[in-house]
Amino acid sequence: MAVFAQAGDKIVIAHRAASGYLMEHNLPSVALAVAMGSDYIEQDLVMTKDDQVIVLHDPTLDRVTNVAELFPGRNREDGKFYALDFTLAEIKQLHLKEPYPNSGRFPDTNKNLQLTVPTFREELELIRGLEKTMRRDIGIYPEIKQPWLHRKEGKDISRAVLKILREYGFKSKEDKIYLQCFDPDELKRIHDELMPGLQMELKLIQLIDDNNGHETKSLQWGEWVNYNYDWINSKSGLRTLSASVSGIGMDKSMLVDGAGNLLRPELISDAHSLGMVVHAYTFRREKESLPSYAASFEALLELFYFKVGVDGVFTDYCGDAVHFLQKRSPGPAPVPVSSETLPPQPTVVPEPPQPPSVPLAAPVAVPGVAPASAPVPTAEPVANPPATVIPPEPAQRAIPHPAPAPVPGSEPAIPAAPAPESAVTPAQAQPSNPVPAPLETKYR
Repeated sequence: MAVFAQAGDKIVIAHRAASGYLMEHNLPSVALAVAMGSDYIEQDLVMTKDDQVIVLHDPTLDRVTNVAELFPGRNREDGKFYALDFTLAEIKQLHLKEPYPNSGRFPDTNKNLQLTVPTFREELELIRGLEKTMRRDIGIYPEIKQPWLHRKEGKDISRAVLKILREYGFKSKEDKIYLQCFDPDELKRIHDELMPGLQMELKLIQLIDDNNGHETKSLQWGEWVNYNYDWINSKSGLRTLSASVSGIGMDKSMLVDGAGNLLRPELISDAHSLGMVVHAYTFRREKESLPSYAASFEALLELFYFKVGVDGVFTDYCGDAVHFLQKRSPGPAPVPVSSETLPPQPTVVPEPPQPPSVPLAAPVAVPGVAPASAPVPTAEPVANPPATVIPPEPAQRAIPHPAPAPVPGSEPAIPAAPAPESAVTPAQAQPSNPVPAPLETKYR
């Protein structure tokens, strides 16, 4: 039996799959997050040299793989190994490694279990298969990582991601998917241009950084600088944003200060009044990760779900969060995984006890009275049990499966060469100064 996030419409988003229990972003971790009852599974998406979409938190490989051992000298000037410089076949030769020493997560230093970087299609195939066998919808929450960096390399990651999503049946706002990105301009392009062209309409989430991160950069006066998100924090900014997105996602430190005081209570209410959801990240239960104002992981969830008022949280510990909401819910007991009901059992009426079989004494003759016949004991009739009715098998939800994945290179690759000067937009222009290497954000 699985439990699912309850307590109203609050949701649990498995951050990089079940990353608090298993290594991040791999197929076993996805299966565990599903089994633990997560409402949505997050996928961070980047592209390879041969235009394949893979699930990897950073655009670089060295933090979570043994790429430096297998491909020495393939790093760039900043010392990092970029997925954009490797084909999918090369990346599949790599083994995942635990990025945080002494984390206690499995596998840590196990050399016998060698996990690999999954493709987006592989993960969707697993999720669709689990939907069929578990007979329930499983939500996905993909993030398009650093479109500006992919654009510099001549790759349109947003279009590639949308095409894959469409293959797997994700087309409308009714589908259980949120598509997220830190880049407001790219989300507007997805909403206004890409999705209409592909006959899609998905729920979009605008991720908000603190202006010091490196997830999004904009070209200003020939220099790539960090994006400024301050305009979103106003009512007019939220209203403008609500025309193209269904919600916002932000770090919990942007909503509550170090003393536990609410920083932007009006932001949550304003977003809700515009029909937008608010999701916060990232919730971890390690002692060193808990803020000083929270005595426990459960206290942290209680504060953000029911005082701050967020609609969902990204958490490494999806199973613990699901269990918290299930206990917090005042409603009925959790529903089993299967929606199939058991047939009614037959009701049998027990027979009444029979009188003991004792020989009757001969009747005594009474003068003038005719002898009476001895009564013959009879048993009460037993009610026939009703026939067991076997209900028909429940209808299975049709789950679309795509055509076989295209062989890399079968579709025209996005040209790596920059566009001619006359066709280059300001957002695509090459900087006059060297572009700083993207760093892993401290929040995501």
